[in-house]
Amino acid sequence: MNTTAISGTASEVMIEQFVASGIKYVFYNSGSREALFFDALNNNPKIHGVLALHEGTVASMAGAYTQVNNDPSVMLVHLGAGLAQSMGQLYNIWYSGLPVIVVTFFGDSGSYADRINLDLNSSFSPTSISAPLTKHSWTVLEPQGLPQVIHKAKTVATTFPQGPVHIAVHDKMLSKDRVNADIIQSNLNPLRSGYPSDGDVEQILCAIDKSNNPLLYVGDGVWKTNSEQQVTELAEYFGLGISCPEVDQRSISFKHPHHIGVFSQLGGYLDTYPVEFDPDFILSIGVRHQGNGNGEDLAVLKGVKDLYAVGSDIAYLKNYPGLSGAVIADENKFLSRMLEIGQDKFDSAKYSARKRTVKSYAFNTRRFRREAILKQPVPGKIRPGLLVDAVDSALEKFGGGYITTEQTAAPFDAVNFGDNRENVLLKAHGGSEGWGVGAGIGAKLAADNTPVVAMVGDGSLYYADSGLWTSVHHNIPVLFVIPNNGAYGIVAGSFAKSGGSMSDKGRYEGVVLDGINPVKIAEAFGMEAETVENEDILTEKIESALKFVQSEQRPFLLDVRLPIGLPEGGVAENQFKMV
Repeated sequence: MNTTAISGTASEVMIEQFVASGIKYVFYNSGSREALFFDALNNNPKIHGVLALHEGTVASMAGAYTQVNNDPSVMLVHLGAGLAQSMGQLYNIWYSGLPVIVVTFFGDSGSYADRINLDLNSSFSPTSISAPLTKHSWTVLEPQGLPQVIHKAKTVATTFPQGPVHIAVHDKMLSKDRVNADIIQSNLNPLRSGYPSDGDVEQILCAIDKSNNPLLYVGDGVWKTNSEQQVTELAEYFGLGISCPEVDQRSISFKHPHHIGVFSQLGGYLDTYPVEFDPDFILSIGVRHQGNGNGEDLAVLKGVKDLYAVGSDIAYLKNYPGLSGAVIADENKFLSRMLEIGQDKFDSAKYSARKRTVKSYAFNTRRFRREAILKQPVPGKIRPGLLVDAVDSALEKFGGGYITTEQTAAPFDAVNFGDNRENVLLKAHGGSEGWGVGAGIGAKLAADNTPVVAMVGDGSLYYADSGLWTSVHHNIPVLFVIPNNGAYGIVAGSFAKSGGSMSDKGRYEGVVLDGINPVKIAEAFGMEAETVENEDILTEKIESALKFVQSEQRPFLLDVRLPIGLPEGGVAENQFKMV
């Protein structure tokens, strides 16, 4: 074992092991009991602390950081209370399967008083409330063991099924006492699953060859194994339609002409499409299929003649009843072997008609989606489809970038098809509100010089607006674009479908967000900002804002005013007022 001896405080040992493990940032909300930990963090030039004013933002920054390059991250929150504060965004990290190391400290609640300020109830372990949302957890009592537990945590978090882990450290280690420890130096590559058998590969290829409407269902296992190029090449060679889960839209760009959109239309803004694709073959690659806890979860798979699932672990296979075949293998290795055998044994020209069919279906479906968000102009408002196109085209002019998105008003699965497909779309799987602001910051720290646009719905902004201060405080150049429809639009849409009195009357309570000005919020935190209400200047404003962020290396916010996010013809119900 390659180690380096160190003598220092327990806090210094932790920081040195983070550095040896390749950690560049610690995302945190500061606390008084951890004073010497932050002192050690501040004194080490090889690692940087990124301060947020709320633990939810700490978690969303850490999570989105991992989404860019699939590198692990570290977040530290203040004792048990801070851990509780972070849980909404830790849920997103867990649901997304992101390799985040959560660190907390805890006190002795048995030897003396069993009621300690900011710690958990003494009847519960310091990792008890994180347990449902973490892959594994450890409680640490001896400072000499800190390097081992940190090294172990990184290995567990980054190995499939990837996910967050939690290290709870006894606060006796927050002292000036010096200890001798061995820092673990390891360049071990992340552990991956193995190769598929050629027999399994050939069985799937033969099923593809015989099918009429084959569909490729692509999820996070593809980008997490750097397989985007291979899966795209497979779709193009065999003429496969492409779909993805609503929660993960990254692995193949929506601008690809084979992309028919979100699987089973779970995007929240359209009920049906003019013509269903009706696949007779589905190959799920790296998709953790999900649902809503009812029979519809599996109904979308019924009637499919051949259903195959491939993934790095059982999470990618378990929600598909009646599989024709299943393969546990590294997605990259599987796709590479599929292409080797497929290109040798099957002629791509054979599938020309199928390619024309899937392109025609994708084109018609996309046109239908765009019409839904490009209705008649509303004076003083921006139609959502124009905003999608403007952000996408502006980023492509910079050579591509990352778009973090926590909003449904301007859906990117309605973007125009195109040959320039360098933009990467990142979103949280869990849907727990408050991800968007911190996500843009975390993604930018991982993306380095590549531009990042954070699309944050107005409702999402108000959940976590203090994150704007973090972007200003640390001078993290993100362009925040607020698709401001003045409402919790997706909630209002659900109210409309519920069949209750609100939908009957067309008057909606508890969803309209009026009287709030995102520009003033941004300016209060020291960020320059501007409102856009004219469609004629939208593209110009987004391009100039991106140029500002990239050249000045400072964050900026655009408040883009959309039509109100209520069902058609709906109005706000009169709200309760105390006086």
